[in-house]
Amino acid sequence: MSEKNSENKTKADDVHVSDGLAKLHKVAEQLTEEELDRLAEEARTAAEKAKNNPHA
Repeated sequence: MSEKNSENKTKADDVHVSDGLAKLHKVAEQLTEEELDRLAEEARTAAEKAKNNPHA
């Protein structure tokens, strides 16, 4: 049963990530290159933290 919950969470997370990336792409068109680089680095850092600590 917990395996199914884990599978459902993964699908839900994928939807949220896709929605977030779509919004990020739309906003990125309005940013300067310096702002975009800074935000990309923040996103990489957040993704790395999430990967290293999935229960936080």
